Amino acid sequence: MPSPETTPPRPWDQITTEWLKRDPKNGMLLGPDGGHYSNEHQAAHFGLLHLCGCGCPDDAYNFCRDALDCFDRRGAHTTPPTRDWINAEDALTALIQKQPNVAAHVMAHLLSHLDLLEHGGSVGGSWLTPDGERIIDMGPMTESLMDDET
Repeated sequence: MPSPETTPPRPWDQITTEWLKRDPKNGMLLGPDGGHYSNEHQAAHFGLLHLCGCGCPDDAYNFCRDALDCFDRRGAHTTPPTRDWINAEDALTALIQKQPNVAAHVMAHLLSHLDLLEHGGSVGGSWLTPDGERIIDMGPMTESLMDDET
């Protein structure tokens, strides 16, 4: 095994960003969650999106990225526009329809991050937390419940 002095730098070793700093003790990137990561993609995957490594983590990350891209308005207001203005909800609906299994996987991660689900080795085998049970037991939301100011 090469020593650290002779190991060639990896492309992500040279990354300097405004949103991530390096831990001077070990050179790892410090993610938004305080975790240590080898590269920006890992920091975003685990520390920002709060996804885990089960299932197809690259598909989950890329789905989130594609969903965010539906709402990317950068360039739509420049003169001349460099990007078309699109109906983001329609674009996201089309993405979900194209990849329903990945959408369900990401939704399970979201519900897990919100502490409404817990999971072991696979997010697809998740179970309800007490807060998740509470949401189910309350029944559906209605407009009158939403507007109630008492």
